[in-house]
Amino acid sequence: MYRFVITMRITNAKGYFYPRDSISFDWSKYMLSAFPDSQFVYIPNIEEKVIDYIKKLKIDVLILSGGDDTGITTRRDNTELLVLKYALKKKIPVIAICRGLQLVHMYFDGKIGIGNSEFLKEHNSTNHMVKIDGFIRDVNSYHSNYLIEESISEKFEIYARNVKDNSVEGLRNKNILAMMWHPERDGKILKWNKLLIKKFLNNE
Repeated sequence: MYRFVITMRITNAKGYFYPRDSISFDWSKYMLSAFPDSQFVYIPNIEEKVIDYIKKLKIDVLILSGGDDTGITTRRDNTELLVLKYALKKKIPVIAICRGLQLVHMYFDGKIGIGNSEFLKEHNSTNHMVKIDGFIRDVNSYHSNYLIEESISEKFEIYARNVKDNSVEGLRNKNILAMMWHPERDGKILKWNKLLIKKFLNNE
């Protein structure tokens, strides 16, 4: 059994002034289905106080969730960078989804590019084909940015690429599994994606 912690986005509720920490229902559904014997807790965007908060939880896995680009909300950026740094220091496995992948890439001094109209047709709010560990998979896609490949840290292996434009869609090393697609948004558990995550958690 694992204890996961999952980061949240910051949103504004209609008719209210104060912003909220929030996360899609998809995440709870996914975690209950994919890891029914595990526990999961959501991390509030509390910046420098977040380390003391997660220390008390005795976490096994950190999930950096997607939604919104980096740079939009400083409070979220700071919170996630702090928990990422803590997880790496403590050798806690990190699963990074979409924005999370981009945050990890930037943490290791990587650079982000903004996609043009052709890129957006292939990658924004659509499904496309990605070559993952030699297999062609149909994955969802909700991003408008891309990783500038020349800036990817040598600490990572590129394990997934878009079939059409060859852009990088997955990075990993011993401590981090990062993917540009959203496993929680498929509406069902994809066996290959669950196996990908389980192999990472089991150090296979």
